[in-house]
Amino acid sequence: MATALHSRPRAPSSLRDLTDLLGRLGWSGPVRAVDAAALALPEGPALGEAALLATEPLPWLLVSASDPAAAAPALARRRAAAGHLCGVAAIGPAPGRIALAVALQDTPVLLLPPGRPGPAERAALERLGPVPGAGALAEALRIAGILAIEPPGARFFRAFASTHARCAAALPAGPDAPARHALALLQLTRVLFLYFVQAKGWLDGRPAFLREEVDRCLAARGGIHRRLLVPLFFGSLNRPLAARRPSARRFGALPFLNGGLFEPHPLERRWPAAIPDEAWRAAFDDCFERFHFDAHESADGPRIAPEMLGRVFEGLMEPGERHRSGSYYTPAPLVRQVLDAALAARIAARLGIPFAEAAVRLAAREPAACAALRGVTLLDPACGSGAFLLGALERLAALTRDPGESAAAARRRVLRTSLFGVDRNPMAVRLAELRLWLAVIAVDERAAPELVEPLPNLDAVVRQGDALHDLPAAVARDAGVLARLAGARTALVTASGPAKRAAARTLRTAELAAALDAARNEVAAAEHAVRELLAAARAPTLFGDRAPVPSVLAQRLHLARRRLRAARAAERELRRDGMLGTFDFRTHFADVLGAGGFDVVVGNPPWVRGELLPRAERRRLAERFAWFRPAPGGGWRNAPDLAVVFLERSVALAREGGAVAMLVPAKLCTAGYAAPAREGLAARCALQVVAEPAMPPGARFDATTYPLALVATRGAPAPGHVAALSLGGAGGTVPQSALAGGAPWVHAGDPLRRLVARLRGEHGTLGARFPARLGVKTGADDLFLTREPDIEDALLRPALRGRDVAPFRAVPRLLLRWPCGAEGEPLARLPPRAAAWFTRYDARLRARADWRGGPPWSLFRTRWAAAGHRVAWADLARGLQAVALDDDPRGPVPLNTCYVVRVTSAAVAHRLALLLNATWLRALAALEAPPAQGGFRRFPARVVDALPLPAALLADVTLDPLHAEALRGTDIQLPLDERVADHLGLEAADRRALSAVVERRAGPAR
Repeated sequence: MATALHSRPRAPSSLRDLTDLLGRLGWSGPVRAVDAAALALPEGPALGEAALLATEPLPWLLVSASDPAAAAPALARRRAAAGHLCGVAAIGPAPGRIALAVALQDTPVLLLPPGRPGPAERAALERLGPVPGAGALAEALRIAGILAIEPPGARFFRAFASTHARCAAALPAGPDAPARHALALLQLTRVLFLYFVQAKGWLDGRPAFLREEVDRCLAARGGIHRRLLVPLFFGSLNRPLAARRPSARRFGALPFLNGGLFEPHPLERRWPAAIPDEAWRAAFDDCFERFHFDAHESADGPRIAPEMLGRVFEGLMEPGERHRSGSYYTPAPLVRQVLDAALAARIAARLGIPFAEAAVRLAAREPAACAALRGVTLLDPACGSGAFLLGALERLAALTRDPGESAAAARRRVLRTSLFGVDRNPMAVRLAELRLWLAVIAVDERAAPELVEPLPNLDAVVRQGDALHDLPAAVARDAGVLARLAGARTALVTASGPAKRAAARTLRTAELAAALDAARNEVAAAEHAVRELLAAARAPTLFGDRAPVPSVLAQRLHLARRRLRAARAAERELRRDGMLGTFDFRTHFADVLGAGGFDVVVGNPPWVRGELLPRAERRRLAERFAWFRPAPGGGWRNAPDLAVVFLERSVALAREGGAVAMLVPAKLCTAGYAAPAREGLAARCALQVVAEPAMPPGARFDATTYPLALVATRGAPAPGHVAALSLGGAGGTVPQSALAGGAPWVHAGDPLRRLVARLRGEHGTLGARFPARLGVKTGADDLFLTREPDIEDALLRPALRGRDVAPFRAVPRLLLRWPCGAEGEPLARLPPRAAAWFTRYDARLRARADWRGGPPWSLFRTRWAAAGHRVAWADLARGLQAVALDDDPRGPVPLNTCYVVRVTSAAVAHRLALLLNATWLRALAALEAPPAQGGFRRFPARVVDALPLPAALLADVTLDPLHAEALRGTDIQLPLDERVADHLGLEAADRRALSAVVERRAGPAR
């Protein structure tokens, strides 16, 4: 199911793909052809092929259609009217477009777009599998309910996304695709913001102000952009009433909302392109006017509230860039959990109390705890569209609100003094600003537009730039410079009109002064380093002569001189040009760094596998960040995830006693490449929380890798310090001393950690005797996997995928084209049918990333998975489950969604499979297996290699009858667990502890 929900290896294009999709959801059965002509829909979409998937308790009709969204419900209604209740799955001519329908409850339809399904679609697919024992009518009713459930936010997202695509396409020629995407989004978000303002009654007191003005414009001479929106945005909303021209005053009583959102963007100045009237008319008719907007954050019913916009905005960020940059939507409840832990860590440091006590005081809103957060500086170094900044705004304003201070005033104060954000995507910064502005107006209770305060200017606190690309250098230290910078920023946030322009000039001058002070300090530091190294190089020996300069010292001196040259050049450039370059923390937030750093650094930084980064970028990051470099003797090949770099950067930006709270990939707990990060965190910080967060009901995390919540306080931990294993504090603790040194972090309390260490010490590990390897990689599954025997039988083997593995059973559903010999070596020549097949795709085969010459049909990693007695298990599963594979030259071949070990005999394979399917081994594996979406975990070689292997068990012939019973389908779990427990030497308390792990993490064996 996980594969069906989270990814598609290629765009579905045939009925076979529909069968595969439904099969992955649990609907399996025989398929028979259906006469498509008999299903033809008068005046309906054209139909192609048709088939019936005879599944229980409800069959599925599969069709290809010119318009699947229209064909699926029409066919479902027609079949139901004829007494043939069924589900309908229709696929379109454009690869990947699928519609699912059932003829009950007004025939709801679920549309699956090309590519990866979105959050709403995945949420429905997760519940779409069959319910054993249910009747056809009950199943149809249940499925109809699933397909019909679409919250207003999801409907609005689809409408807004479609409108955005249409408006971007309608822009005149000139801007490239990313610029068109950004221009359309910029203009539509202004209108969206105004619908919330209209809901407040601030647009001339008219509840239908925007619709009336659009109609009036169209009834005149048209020109929605030029005659309506430009004077509305740039002539009214960004000017005080007294400064508006008569043409702008005709709109009536409108608030002065200041610039920022309502002033021309640099992109608009470069490309002054207008969306045509036809696209604007469709935007209002098909999107904005179809929904009810409510500026209150928790609007009930079918209204669109500001809190719904986070997922909308994340989804509208340029899709390709969003995927490449590893940016994912963070659910609001998870943001709140991480923020509360971060604030509790800061309170603990400020008040000198334990973290757990601080968390309790924070939850109770104890006055001293709340006072400790007043004026706190909080940074999100990769803020995206502002999920953490928005959460921090709401939380800090509520916690530090003074008696008599309005909610809106408290939020304005927090924006003025406490929040800082950075993101390299300019549109993400814009969307973050929009969400923060909405959060201000949401709680503003003023009724009259003229009483509304101008919105704060956020471009001084939410900056576009790269948090990783400033150089390691000195910061500004001049107290006067830093004070002027802080004052200039605060003044700009609250300025409006001509005062805003003056405040912006003052801020730029203060930032330049900070940059010059930092440059001078860097030159002085570099000169001092050179002098010290020269003194060391020239120091005489005990006999008064000069010794040769050691190579290490010479290299350090070379680097120090290079640093000095760069520092002097940077200072000269600043003095000569009087201009600032790209974003730099030492310049733009120099006052915060000069005071020691940020009080709190939070966020969900990009998750990007290191090997996906350009080689030059990897080299630069390795030079700049110690945690991105290989650990000495680490033995890992993959480059670290980019999240590791953001984690190191965040620690460096936090002040002593400051809190760092990040959502990072859970594999950072165990991955070899993350050893330097684990070691550095444990050495430099007091770890407060190391938790796999439980997702709140209804919340989803888009990334397929599961998150880990890390909360730490910068500074050495106290003796005996412990870290919590859950965000709520109910999951136990682990001594920080047990997390030191860079070894994998076992996510368990002390008793379980001691048990794991004892079992490994007494029995040794499985990997020491039978190291695991990943299964066969094809590099082109669609060329090597087939359902039908379409080449010579001698070159076909059952393909064992992870989803085909169950305890003691392998149920391959596909065939593998196997152009290999007995040991997995590629055949030099192929028989005619196979040769014809692979010759057809010669270019694609040679273009595979792993191909290094030899026959183009070569497969990869074949030696371990091809033959011999083996034991295999799924890489991704709810719990460890293994199957023994005998030495059969026509037997299944595990693919790279499986791991495999080779053993010496069938008996050893059977006994090893028994061991791995025992409750105790499944629990031990779950302790270190990285979590994934949907309750799944990953069981890579590293996890299974570390499991204990009792030597006596492999020689225990009395186990063999149990394996035979398991193959016959007998439930052997209880006697198996008893025998394995005896071999491991487990006491009753050990068994209870491991059983609890299975219940929480591994789930029951299938």
